[in-house]
Amino acid sequence: MTKFLNKNILIFIIAIIIGLALIFYETISFNNEFLQLKNKKAVALVNDVVISEDQFLKYASNLGADIQPEDDVEILELLLERMIEEELLVQRGIELDLHKKDIGVRKEMIKQVIDFIIQVEKNQISEEDLKDFYDKNIGKYTPTQKLQFQSIYINSLNKESVLLGTESDLKTLQPKLSKLYDELNTKDFLEIKSSYDENNFFEVPNKLINIKDCNLLFGKSICNQIASLNLDEVSQPIFFDNGYFIFKLVDRIKQEIDENYYNEIREKIIFDYKNGLDDEKLKNYLKYLKDNSEIIRYSF
Repeated sequence: MTKFLNKNILIFIIAIIIGLALIFYETISFNNEFLQLKNKKAVALVNDVVISEDQFLKYASNLGADIQPEDDVEILELLLERMIEEELLVQRGIELDLHKKDIGVRKEMIKQVIDFIIQVEKNQISEEDLKDFYDKNIGKYTPTQKLQFQSIYINSLNKESVLLGTESDLKTLQPKLSKLYDELNTKDFLEIKSSYDENNFFEVPNKLINIKDCNLLFGKSICNQIASLNLDEVSQPIFFDNGYFIFKLVDRIKQEIDENYYNEIREKIIFDYKNGLDDEKLKNYLKYLKDNSEIIRYSF
């Protein structure tokens, strides 16, 4: 009987020792994990994968962001959210065995996962859906007008002065400008241009051009002033670079929004519509990944 009790006591003591050892091991493991996170200065944990502060700062730097302690927390959270989404896509790529296809660059794997998500379901585009999308986004497809104008450029006499482009600067050209405008009453604009024009930096097209192309040449403000002219009207001097342009509006056309116009830009509408569907598909898939993942975000 005594031997039986001693044996039970021995088993009980061994069980206690094993239990304490397991508790000690779990505590050590937890502390090691905690210390690992602390040493890495984790900003998030995505399915047991640590996103460290160093990784976050490098990621932000690669995007051209200059992170400062006083930065808006919302901006930091948006950057972190994008990092989390990319990590989820990488993890999904590993699950799909895409990492076995000689993918050495992280962004290439992300691209492959996105392509996989988009191609899983091919949407059939109906003409009704396409026209509905076109009608809802008609502002985006409103045709811009085309302009044809002529120009005369006069150099300023004060190119090195702080007064360049001011009313005082313009007054120094007043005798020359007065003579030019007087001649416009009896001579053709292009005839006067041959005598006065001092433009040596680029050629102004003497044909109908899209107003977007005009913006590339002169900027939006000047092109809006040209577009506001009546046909054959001559503008007042408009400052540009180191002098002044005088414009004459020769022609203006604006394409009507009709069935022909729709057919002309149909391929662009299809492209935009598909992109919209793909964006929505990716957005929904990322939500699915987040909803089915364990994500912990730490304060900055």
